[in-house]
Amino acid sequence: MLKELRTIVEDVGHADSLAEALEVLVSQVREVMACDCCSVYLKDDNQVLQLKASRGLALSSIGHVALSIGEGVVGLVALREEPINLADVAQSPHFKYFPETAEESFTAFLGTPIIHQGDVLGVLVVQQKVERSYDSLEESFLVTLAAHLASVLRNYQKNPKLPNATANKTTVLHGASGSKGLAFGCAWYSQPHLLLENVELEKTSFVGAEMKRFEAALSKTRDELTALKMRLSGQVPQDVNAIFSSYLHMLADDQFLKQIRQQIQEGFVVASALRKVVAQMVDEFEALNDSYIRERAEDIRELGQRLLQNLDLAQNWLSLPKQDIILVAHEISAPMLAEIPRERLRGIVAQRGSSSSHAAILARAMGVPAVLGVDTDLASLDGLELIVDAHAGEVFVQPDSVLRSEYLQLQNDQSELQALVDSERDELSQTRDGCRVMVLVNSGLSPDADMAVNQGADGVGLYRTEIPFMLLDRFPSEQEQYQRYSEILSAFLPNNVCMRTLDVGGDKELSYFPIIEENPFLGWRGIRLTLDHPEIFLIQARAMYRAALETQNLSVMLPMISSIHEVIEAKKLLARAWKEVSDDLPECSMQQPKTGVMLEVPSLLYVLPELAKHVDFWSVGSNDLTQYLLAVDRNNLQVARLFDSFNPAVVRALSHIQQQSQACTIPVSICGEIAGDPLGCLLLLVLGYSELSMSSANISQVKYMIRRVRIDDLVLMREQILACETAEQIYQYLFQYIHELDLEQFIQASPRVSA
Repeated sequence: MLKELRTIVEDVGHADSLAEALEVLVSQVREVMACDCCSVYLKDDNQVLQLKASRGLALSSIGHVALSIGEGVVGLVALREEPINLADVAQSPHFKYFPETAEESFTAFLGTPIIHQGDVLGVLVVQQKVERSYDSLEESFLVTLAAHLASVLRNYQKNPKLPNATANKTTVLHGASGSKGLAFGCAWYSQPHLLLENVELEKTSFVGAEMKRFEAALSKTRDELTALKMRLSGQVPQDVNAIFSSYLHMLADDQFLKQIRQQIQEGFVVASALRKVVAQMVDEFEALNDSYIRERAEDIRELGQRLLQNLDLAQNWLSLPKQDIILVAHEISAPMLAEIPRERLRGIVAQRGSSSSHAAILARAMGVPAVLGVDTDLASLDGLELIVDAHAGEVFVQPDSVLRSEYLQLQNDQSELQALVDSERDELSQTRDGCRVMVLVNSGLSPDADMAVNQGADGVGLYRTEIPFMLLDRFPSEQEQYQRYSEILSAFLPNNVCMRTLDVGGDKELSYFPIIEENPFLGWRGIRLTLDHPEIFLIQARAMYRAALETQNLSVMLPMISSIHEVIEAKKLLARAWKEVSDDLPECSMQQPKTGVMLEVPSLLYVLPELAKHVDFWSVGSNDLTQYLLAVDRNNLQVARLFDSFNPAVVRALSHIQQQSQACTIPVSICGEIAGDPLGCLLLLVLGYSELSMSSANISQVKYMIRRVRIDDLVLMREQILACETAEQIYQYLFQYIHELDLEQFIQASPRVSA
């Protein structure tokens, strides 16, 4: 019955509304299982099961029959969260008869819960008039079907199809945050007049003329992208602006151009040639397991669409807005964002895309809130009022006056709070009892490094060197890396900059160096990759050391270390690179910059005293450490809710690291996202940390809070917090302290730490 199961799930998923999906479900299940009745009950916001669709029960009862959890046999299925199979349901002591359903003729009963991520969404029921027990295959089929349907039905609940989007009713759409922030405005739906995928395949005998058209479109596209690159120069960091260099590199790719020209030589018109070549390349990219490489399919599509646009077939599809807008599109590209005047662009909503897409990287650099992965028909939003809450990944369509007022008040509150904390951003981050806390910045994936110089950072606790590698179509040269590192080191003089060596793999892949693995987070990444490719490691190390000779404010950090052997091998390569660089300058008296490791693999927690003999400092990567300790991939929506930095196991691990740091007299900092959260910052101070590294957006807020707490008060909480059995207990201890200091507004303006 696998074929039938797949058909039902697909047909339900293609329905235009939840009501239609449920009708498809009950109709097809009754037919496939040859039963007399199929019904589905869904749980509402009041935890009541409502009869939503049925083929067999009286139509007049749909929408009018309701049961609480545990009420009747259907309610019992929801309560027990397991199937119930009865030959004669009326004989059950839990049976409850609803006259309006006209179900007295049905005897046999099989019901199974519909569960999504531990939450019972509803109950799926089949019934027959004859007295019999459903066999194991039938029960297995219904249970399997319910499991497959759970995510489909939850998606309908979260992202309705908006069939009547013009109705004066607020609708909430859900996606993922690509760039944090709040935005208000009218939706401006953008779509080309002619999509490349809709181009008809045509041939012509005028091959020479078609080739000239292609070369003209190619030249025009190159000129446009070069102009966009120049337009954003100075507005976004060089690393981010390099996105446009990657587009230009693709336009110069001999293989890409050769394939298009070959199709034209075979007689296809330019548009058809573009469609064939681009479609093939997109399919190849999207077939790969790696998420970052799959995102590059978006870039190929954008180039093909832009080339099509620059033929005389297509009109200029991006007529620039004359008012403030929320840009809404099936897929957003970096060139599309660059073309819209920044002063007009308030926010972004897209059906496709992720936080690793070029559009998301550019949106973060431009400070534009973005919600991506909104699974609904966005064309119907055109012209409608939207509120984009990119903190929560939510989009409110046609918000009512109450919701609009609440979000406007929230925006005003956040602005006032930000102004308050910004007024002290240049003050020392020192507690009321005189303890100095170093507040550092994490940078490299956004314009943080460029911004943080003026936002009170005491240095760079983590500079991620991956972005120049990720945005190019080749490994950057030593000279290119040297120039970038020199800029960063010079910008923070005289403060220290801790640069992490190349950490690709996992969720950070290189399109030109694909790594195909079933479990990339436990695979060939970080130091494992660079030790296997010392030529890559040595080029980067030399570039860092050359830059450090001029500024003398560099420290080097090794990622994804799981054994002391890896540290020893990496230090040999670093010593070699330093010798090569310093030998070129015989008069150099500078010592080799300090070397440390990122503590993110749990195995290191058991060899910290031995590790201390080989390195100069430790830095805790709490994001990955939490992920590995709890065996949770926080990018997996099925289990992301289990990722919690307040988990007692994580807290005790952090405490252990700090205690070993003191025992070994080795400096330790923490550079995970927990450091930039108000409660997370307090927790770290309780545990004894005094070097916190975070996103630049959180620096002012954390410094403001540090200046209002006392370490001697926080230390008194340490024993209680380490004895807590749940994350909620830890949270409550910290919140109570915040409450006593009248600083609750920081918690209200910030979601509970989850990273």
